[in-house]
Amino acid sequence: MLKTVITLSVLTLAWSNSIFAQQDKHFSMWMENPTLINPATAGAMDEDIRFMTNMRMQWLPLDGENFRTNSFGVDAKLFKNRSGSHLGLGLNFVNDATGDLRLTSNIISVPISYTIAADKNTFISLGIAPGFYQQAIKNTNSTWNNQWDGSSYNQTILSGESFSPDLAVSTFDIGAGLHVNYKFDASNNINVGVSVNHITAPLVSYSALENKLYRNANIYLSGTRFLDDRNFGFSPQVLVSLFGPSRNILFGTYFDHEMFESSKRTDYVQRSFISYGVFMRYGDAIIGSLAYKFKGFKVGASYDFNISKLSSATRSSGGFEIFLKFSTLTDRSSYIRDRKLFRWKKGTRRL
Repeated sequence: MLKTVITLSVLTLAWSNSIFAQQDKHFSMWMENPTLINPATAGAMDEDIRFMTNMRMQWLPLDGENFRTNSFGVDAKLFKNRSGSHLGLGLNFVNDATGDLRLTSNIISVPISYTIAADKNTFISLGIAPGFYQQAIKNTNSTWNNQWDGSSYNQTILSGESFSPDLAVSTFDIGAGLHVNYKFDASNNINVGVSVNHITAPLVSYSALENKLYRNANIYLSGTRFLDDRNFGFSPQVLVSLFGPSRNILFGTYFDHEMFESSKRTDYVQRSFISYGVFMRYGDAIIGSLAYKFKGFKVGASYDFNISKLSSATRSSGGFEIFLKFSTLTDRSSYIRDRKLFRWKKGTRRL
C-alpha cells in the first residue's frame, strides 16, 4: 500500500507541472485547516474533534484598503469502529475582502467524509463539501475614466454607469476530494491528497455577460518524521493549487522540537512542541512561520516576504497570518492507537 501512496504522489505532482491556474483564496499555513483545501480531511486526524481559525492580512504597504481573509472551521469523527473507519463531519466559513471596492467573497461549506481503514497503517478518506458561495462589490467606492477632472477623480461627476451601489451574487457550490494517510509508526506518517473545489463552475456575474468561477484543483503531499529520541522532527509539505489560467505552488518544511509533557489528564499525557518553518510560494514569496502546541491548543504565525515583481510596490511585504486551533479526544478508550499525540511516560507502563 505504501508503494501505491508514493506512486500516486509522484504522478499527481508531475501532472501538475503541465497545468496553469489562477490562485484561489489561500493561506500560507494551509495544513492548519486542511478541510478548506480538501473535504476528505474532515475528521481525518488523530483527535476526535478540532476547532480552527485563521486570519490573513496581505500587502499592507499598498495604498487603499488591505486584502484580508478570515476563516473558521470545526470537524469531528463520528461512528468510529474498532478498525478505525469512521464518518467525518465539519463546517467551514471563509470571508475574503480585497481592495477599495471591497470585492468580498463569503463561503459556507459542510465537508462530509468517510475514512476506511485499509489496514492498521493505511487510512483512505473520500469527501464532498456542498456549500454556499456569495460574491459582492461595494460600488460606492468606484471611479471611472470620465470622472477625472484634471487633477483627481471626482465622484460627483456623473459616470453614466448604471451599476447599483451594492452588487451581490449568490450560488450553490460543491467540492470533492481524496485523502490517503499512511502511518509508518506512532510518530511518522505521510499524507497524499487530491481535491477539486467549485466543481459546478458556478456563475458569478453582475450583468448579462456570463462569468463562471474557475474550478480549483489541489494536489498535496505532506508528512512528519521524528528521530529515534522523538525530541526532534520535521514536517515537509508541498501544495499545488490550480485555478483557471494560473497556479499556486507552495513548498517547505516545519522543524519540530518536543518541549515537555504539557498536560496530564487521568491516564494520558499530551505532547507539547514548538515548530518553526521555512516555505516558498513559487515566484511570489518566501515564508517564515512559528507555531507552538500545548494542552490541545496550537497557535502560530507566519509572514510572507514578497519576491515577485510586486515587491517594489509592497517593499517586499507580502502577507501576515495567524491561526489558532484546539483539538481533543472525546473517546479516550482509543488513545493507545493515537501515539502520534500521546506517548509513554518514562518509568511506567502508562501513557
